[in-house]
Amino acid sequence: MADNEAKARQKMAEGRKKLQGGGGFFSKVFGGGGGSGEAADLFIQVNNSSVVRDGLRNRSSDDEEEASSSEIECSYAGCLFIASNLLEYEEHYASHSFQCCECGTRFDTAHRLEVHHDEQHNPFFQIQLQRQPDSAHFKCLHPTCELKFCNTRTRDEHSRVVHFIQGDSSRRRRFDEIGTVLSNSMGGMSIDDEEGSGWTGGGNLFKMAKNWKEAGEAFLEAAEFYAKQGDSKHDCATQYAEAANCFRKIQPEVEVFQAKCLVLIMHYFQRAVQCLEKTSEIYTDMGRFTMAAKNHVSIAELYETELPDKEQCVKHYQQAADYYKGEEQKSSASKCLVKVAMYSAELEKYGQAIAVFEEIAFYEADHSTLKYAAKGHFFQALLCHLNIDPINTQQALQKYENASPSFSDSRECKFVKELLAAIEEKNEETFTECVANFDKISRLDNWSTSLLLKVKRTIEGGDDDEDDLR
Repeated sequence: MADNEAKARQKMAEGRKKLQGGGGFFSKVFGGGGGSGEAADLFIQVNNSSVVRDGLRNRSSDDEEEASSSEIECSYAGCLFIASNLLEYEEHYASHSFQCCECGTRFDTAHRLEVHHDEQHNPFFQIQLQRQPDSAHFKCLHPTCELKFCNTRTRDEHSRVVHFIQGDSSRRRRFDEIGTVLSNSMGGMSIDDEEGSGWTGGGNLFKMAKNWKEAGEAFLEAAEFYAKQGDSKHDCATQYAEAANCFRKIQPEVEVFQAKCLVLIMHYFQRAVQCLEKTSEIYTDMGRFTMAAKNHVSIAELYETELPDKEQCVKHYQQAADYYKGEEQKSSASKCLVKVAMYSAELEKYGQAIAVFEEIAFYEADHSTLKYAAKGHFFQALLCHLNIDPINTQQALQKYENASPSFSDSRECKFVKELLAAIEEKNEETFTECVANFDKISRLDNWSTSLLLKVKRTIEGGDDDEDDLR
């Protein structure tokens, strides 16, 4: 596992090393040979920008005219800026990053650069740290947060959990450099023409190392890259799905406090959901509604297990069912609709749950091979009716018996009739005895037991101990 992670980081380091070689954009601007690396350094360094200006002044008039007429596109991924000359490109390039004058490391904000310089290159900070090792010296990575911490691990964890700031600020630039190296090495071919692109390859290596956070970030970068291509929708959707799977597997460190652990889980959970939603949107645009439905099912399952949210479960299962219906996949649609109805009942939206259960049951009753499965959904609909009004339950029971003769002879139908009699008599003991007798032969699930407990409370006005029903 460690070897795979090392390979991933080595691959990125090689990408940065090749950029300093002499190929790519700078070799085209300054000419080939060993001096191109030096020229690139002079070009990047803001303090040495006068060298570039002097070189431009010494050019011939023809060269100046050619330079002024040529357009230079920014090499940063996602940036659409096009400079008309080198000086304009230099000024724009400097706006992308903040570079340490001591070690050359670049950061995405001035605050991150300031924190880095103080901690790595400020001698007074080092002296203070040696004299007071137990004091809080390390600033938060967020520019508006004034908290300080005793060590970088705690600081980085706080920044990641509270402010959602990744510790590796050069991650995006790292993948951009790999993409540039691959593009140059392929002789001008676009990266999406090769399966082993920098982002996808790095993500796979991180997956092998079980570094799920880095793997998810890599696949997310790949998805965003393919999204900009316009004609790579399938690749884009695939990478978003890979990113979601990686984010789902991230587990917080043991040292993190429980409250922070919950925040961290929610953060990566939401990122996984966002990736799956984008995947579904792409498949919808492509007309692949079955794939879109599967992704909505995955989102609903996340809301079932990782961070329970019944409202979201209903929403995404319903969306998946609609897509399956459009593709005439009745079986898959019914499975999703059952989930919609069950969660609607748990939210006490009994009318909505009844409508969905009846839709499924009536369809099954009219189907030659599914008619015996209808009794289960008729029974679930009747349990919802019992929580609304016993009179409506009696009317619904008659309607269901007329629609499905097999349901009329079922144990579920007889059980509901016994419950109605106990409710009418307001006999708590009879109600409990009916439930216990039915449960001995046909085990009631937790969902049915929960609804029956609510019905029982309308009779007795007592507690809701589940053992009272059995």
